[in-house]
Amino acid sequence: MMNTVLIEQTAKNIKLAEAVVLAVLFASIAAGLGGMYLSLALGIVMFILAGIALVGFMAVRVWRWWMHG
Repeated sequence: MMNTVLIEQTAKNIKLAEAVVLAVLFASIAAGLGGMYLSLALGIVMFILAGIALVGFMAVRVWRWWMHG
């Protein structure tokens, strides 16, 4: 009984982290496209941030796989 509650709490934390990282990923892609309209350097910086967010998203997916199989 206690183990099930712990797994559910961990799953909620993982889903929250996944949602946050995915939101940052899409927001930085959109900002990168908009930033390229204003300045090429700003667009490049936002796409670098999108790459970091993509790596974070993959890390969360690996964390999810590691915890729940």
